[in-house]
Amino acid sequence: MAAKAAQTSSPMTWRLGRAAIPLSIWLPLAIFILARIYGFAIIAFASRYQVALPSPDHPGIYQFSAHPDSPGYLGLITNWDGQWFERIATNGYHLPAAGDPHGKDALWAFAFLPVFPTLVGALMTVTGLSFGVCVTIVNLIAGGAAMVVMFVLVERTAGRFAAGVTVLFVNSFVAAPLFQAAYSESITLLLVCTALLLIARRHYSWAVLAVLLLSLTRLVTPPLAVVVVVHAFVRYRNRAKDPIRRGEIAGMAVLAVVSAASVSLWSTITNAITSGVKATGANRGSVSNAVAAGRFGWFTNASEHIGWIGVIGLAILVVLFVVVALSKLTRTWGVELRTWFAIYPIFLLFVAGVHTGMLRYLLLAFPLGLLMIGSPEPGTIPRKRAALVAAVCAVSLALQIPWVANALVVTQFAGKPWLP
Repeated sequence: MAAKAAQTSSPMTWRLGRAAIPLSIWLPLAIFILARIYGFAIIAFASRYQVALPSPDHPGIYQFSAHPDSPGYLGLITNWDGQWFERIATNGYHLPAAGDPHGKDALWAFAFLPVFPTLVGALMTVTGLSFGVCVTIVNLIAGGAAMVVMFVLVERTAGRFAAGVTVLFVNSFVAAPLFQAAYSESITLLLVCTALLLIARRHYSWAVLAVLLLSLTRLVTPPLAVVVVVHAFVRYRNRAKDPIRRGEIAGMAVLAVVSAASVSLWSTITNAITSGVKATGANRGSVSNAVAAGRFGWFTNASEHIGWIGVIGLAILVVLFVVVALSKLTRTWGVELRTWFAIYPIFLLFVAGVHTGMLRYLLLAFPLGLLMIGSPEPGTIPRKRAALVAAVCAVSLALQIPWVANALVVTQFAGKPWLP
């Protein structure tokens, strides 16, 4: 049963002196800040179990700067890929000198896209602060902005309750502590949500800029091309009531092409810099590289380890995503959000293998949390669904503790650890 939310003539605001902060800003920021405080507590506690790095017991873990055992919060958030980002933020990208014994490391740094480490490195240069502190500043600003844009994106068609649930679910998700670690998740989520909102609001030129920045942050732009095509189809279908200008047609066409093609932008730049050296790994995760290698993510893994039954099961899952996106369950989400809901997980199934890092990738699949509530009428709060959301988020927050302990922390007896 849905209880009718109290309706007022003006949006709910929080007054700070003379400033009136609307709910669409203070609520997502409050959820984000509380979640990051919780994340700080569990990461700081878990850091006591970290071994000193580099360690002879873990020779395969790259370490740019040495960490003692129990390195504290800032030491733990810069583990794993954070060490590569620290290298780039500190030294930039460069080709190795002849005879350099660490030449492979210099080349492999090109596998990590530049927007995140460049921003952090610039802040380090301007402020003189450490890498860990600058990572925290960049990710808190970008992550907070991402939550606000996400809230606005969902609220515009589905209402405040759905928008709040989306932000709450994302911050409660098991891998959400990465929003404060030395990873590019915060900036990536901000750019994805910004691109979707700009498409929905028909600001196609600005969306091109967001997509280009995204292509230099994370190789996830091809699904946005599908979002643009579906958006354009819906606009064409409704052209009698909502005419399309020629400039808009051109804008949508350019945006679709840029979204599809920009996945190779960084690898193209890298190949030009390194004169075609293939050992850089800059194509890591790109669609073209995966297809050229005959790899199709989960489908290849399922075929190799389960057989045709696994492939059929994944195919059914793909169909299910599409069916749900077209169903009444998602009717209030908006065409851009519904399309992203379906196409991004499908994209992951085809280009990402089966590994623990998949939990990190799912942070961008933020509409999945809306499945808990479906499409209640905007302005209503379904009490039973709200209770379900609270229960699921409480369990998910609890699961962040073992995730941090096993994915971020490198322990003495880790063996082959999880990868965040």
